[in-house]
Amino acid sequence: MKTKLTFLSYIGILLLVVVYQGCVRNDKTGKFAATVTPQPLPSVVPGFNFPEDSSKIYKWLANKDTVSITKHAWGIWAGLTANSNQIFIADTLRIYETWLGISDIATLCANNDSLGGCNPTKSTREKLSFPHQLTHTFGTSIKPKILNNPGFYVSVAYNPSAACWATTKLLLNQSTITKSWDTSRIGKIKPFPKRSITTKPTYYIGRIRDKYIRIPAWQGPPTNWGQVYSEPQWNSYIYIDVNNKQTPGKIAVPVDSSQTNPPATAIVNLNEFIYYPIDSLAAAYINTQQQGQAGPVIKGDLAILVCMHVATKEISNWTWQTFFWTTNPAQPDFPSSIWQAKLQPTQLKGAAAHYAVSTAYAMVWPNQPITGGTNKNVTPIIGYNPYLEPGLTAPFGNVNKLNKSYQYGMQTNCMTCHAFATSNKTNGSLNYSADQYVDMNDNAIFNNWVQLDFAWSIQQNLNTSK
Repeated sequence: MKTKLTFLSYIGILLLVVVYQGCVRNDKTGKFAATVTPQPLPSVVPGFNFPEDSSKIYKWLANKDTVSITKHAWGIWAGLTANSNQIFIADTLRIYETWLGISDIATLCANNDSLGGCNPTKSTREKLSFPHQLTHTFGTSIKPKILNNPGFYVSVAYNPSAACWATTKLLLNQSTITKSWDTSRIGKIKPFPKRSITTKPTYYIGRIRDKYIRIPAWQGPPTNWGQVYSEPQWNSYIYIDVNNKQTPGKIAVPVDSSQTNPPATAIVNLNEFIYYPIDSLAAAYINTQQQGQAGPVIKGDLAILVCMHVATKEISNWTWQTFFWTTNPAQPDFPSSIWQAKLQPTQLKGAAAHYAVSTAYAMVWPNQPITGGTNKNVTPIIGYNPYLEPGLTAPFGNVNKLNKSYQYGMQTNCMTCHAFATSNKTNGSLNYSADQYVDMNDNAIFNNWVQLDFAWSIQQNLNTSK
């Protein structure tokens, strides 16, 4: 009888594992489903409001109240990284992971499913794609147990409000853009509602079979910001122990590429990152993009979050905040700072607390109006993500009215750059821009273009045949 019970228990556990791998469990109700349901942004930090009243944010900007701006950004991060009530393949999804991905939204628009984004579900995580704005050389292994990553991948997702709006207006169809295009004026799509949020999580792919995973570690910009400064130029690396055998909370000391065996001081635990294991479909999709430049990614390999851009439509030009993993969360390097780290709320726990923040709620100080502002007698607001912008191909080419030498990724501001998100009848676009004030009614810049409400994700995922 004892043997029979043990066998039955084994069968029960096996069936439960199969259910978990094929379904989504609602941790609140205990019920299983075939799909993930997007969750709204929760308020985790006391006093945090979303959406915040725009007049309050404009008051922060008028007073150059960077403390309130930073606290708001941290409140957004706390909500994004909070656990949802859904478990996917035995892994509790964070709030941002439940949201509909841009490829799903594009498919709904292509099918003219105008309501598809309003009550959506999804059966997989968002696809990880090669980043549009970067060129990247895939790494090769230095030693069998030390990985120089096979890739740097991103996903873009819209919260429920933004997803609903995008499909209702079929914003990712070329026909929508064409209707807004006119050679005699500046075209504009219908602006997103104020509850909208877009995210761009960025991951390094690590092989689980390697004992350590090597990733670039940002240690601040060089003296000369006017250059392309991608990860090889950093020449600064840490290693992730996939077995979590390091001293918890250790501040890693990066090493350069000459190190073939990582010293203990350069190794941190995997659980100090937000990450998830890749399933077989995701692995296959990544492998199709690698063009034979690295070994195959397999089921169980790791998507390790290194950074995330986040925009909210709480004000007309959106709020912009970006987060990146840092070796020392109490003393992050520019474009973050120690004073911003000190404002991190105590509600952030575990891996989510290991990321730094940078904000760009305005293009320049003092903040300028949406139209009719100036680049004279203003101070630039530099806001970028170390893992995304420093390696941008440059110079950008757009004439910079604030400083003609501003042509590189380390001289950028999220709001300024996304102001140039445009398209036309052939899905062309304006170039990126480094930091400057941009008048959204500037005919010299925008005439004969359709402004995409600061959403590069529309231009880069447009259904050109629809």
